Amino acid sequence: MTSRVTVNPVLQTTAVKFIQDAGAFIGRKLMPLFLTRQQSESYYVFDRENMLNIPTNIRRAPSAPFSRSVMKLSDDNYNCREYGHEEPVDDGEKDKYASALDADKAAITRATNIIMVNHELRVKALATSNSVPNSGVGAKWDANGADPIGDVDAAKEVIRKGCGLTANFMSINKDTFNVLKELPAILDKIKYTQRGIVTADLIAAVFGIDQLVVAESIINGAAEGQTITPNDIWGDSVILAHVESSQDLKAPNFGRTFSWVGQSGPDGVIVESYRQDEIKSDVHRARHFVDEKLVGAECGYRLDDVLT
Repeated sequence: MTSRVTVNPVLQTTAVKFIQDAGAFIGRKLMPLFLTRQQSESYYVFDRENMLNIPTNIRRAPSAPFSRSVMKLSDDNYNCREYGHEEPVDDGEKDKYASALDADKAAITRATNIIMVNHELRVKALATSNSVPNSGVGAKWDANGADPIGDVDAAKEVIRKGCGLTANFMSINKDTFNVLKELPAILDKIKYTQRGIVTADLIAAVFGIDQLVVAESIINGAAEGQTITPNDIWGDSVILAHVESSQDLKAPNFGRTFSWVGQSGPDGVIVESYRQDEIKSDVHRARHFVDEKLVGAECGYRLDDVLT
C-alpha cells in the first residue's frame, strides 16, 4: 500500500538549509531565482540600449512637460520543467539511527544535493556556451608571465562597455583558486593585510569584484559501470558577470533561474513524503519546477582555460 503524497515542512526546512549552506555550488548565485506564479510565460531580455542611450536634452521650460522615455524591451519565453529525486528510507535502516528523523534528514539532504548538481550542470551549459562573450588569456595563470589582474580587468571592461554595468560576480574552480592564492602578483597586493591566509574575499578585493565564488562541486566523469573518476563540474574557465538577485524582472542580469513558486515553494524546492508499505519504507522526495535562462549575455564574459 502506498499512502498519499504530502508536503513535509520539517524536511523542507532541512532541504532549504542545505541549499543555503551549499557553498560549493555557484548556479544559484550566477543565475539567481526569480519567483514566478506562472509555469510558462515571456520574460524581458536585457537590451543594452536602455543603459547606454541616455537622453541628454532634459531641461524643462516653464509649463512644458518633462522629457520621458520608455524602456525598450525584447522578450523570450521561459518554461519551467519539473526536476526531482526521491529516496526511500527502510524501517530497518531507521533503527540504526538514534533518531528516526536523522535518517529522514540524511535522505532528503542526498536528494536535494542531486537536484542541485543537476541545476549546476544546466547553468554551466549556458554559461560556457558560445552565446557568452569569451576569450583566452595572454598567458596561463600557472605559467611565467601570467597577468590575471590584467586579464580580469580587460574582461570587466568588455562588460562595462557592452552593457554599461560593472561586473560584480566572478567564479573560479578550486584548482584556479589554489593557483591564485600562491601567485606573487596577488600576494604582493595583499601583503599588508592583517590576515595570514589568502581567502576568496581577499582575492575578490584584488580583482575589484564584490563576490568571488569558488566552485568546488564534483561529479563522476566516468561512464556508468566504469571506475569512478571524480571531476570538477566547473573547469578552469573564469566567469565574470553582472548579477542581480532582486525580484525586478526588468533589472539587468546575466541570467536567471525562473522558479514556478506554486510548485517549487518560495525557497525554490519542495519536499514531499509518502509511505510505501510494499518496501517497508518512508519515501522522501525533493523537487522543483525551474527554467534557467541567459537574460543578458552582454552582462557576462568568460576567460577560457586559464590554466595549463
